[in-house]
Amino acid sequence: MKHKNNIIGICGASFIVTAYFLMAFNYISSASIQYNVLNLIGGTCLAYRVWQDKNYSNFILEIIFVIIAIKSIIL
Repeated sequence: MKHKNNIIGICGASFIVTAYFLMAFNYISSASIQYNVLNLIGGTCLAYRVWQDKNYSNFILEIIFVIIAIKSIIL
């Protein structure tokens, strides 16, 4: 189970770093659906990972990240 959680965490971090890289080098806009979907997936993966570790302060941070991404996608 711990191995699976590590993989999910690595994937989540990879999605967020990819979104930031693409935005920083002007491949996508921070207002684009692609940027926000990458952040949504990454935030969800990381939220799951920190929840499994009972790291509730980081879980709250990731949930806020996910809420912002969802709101950005909807609007």
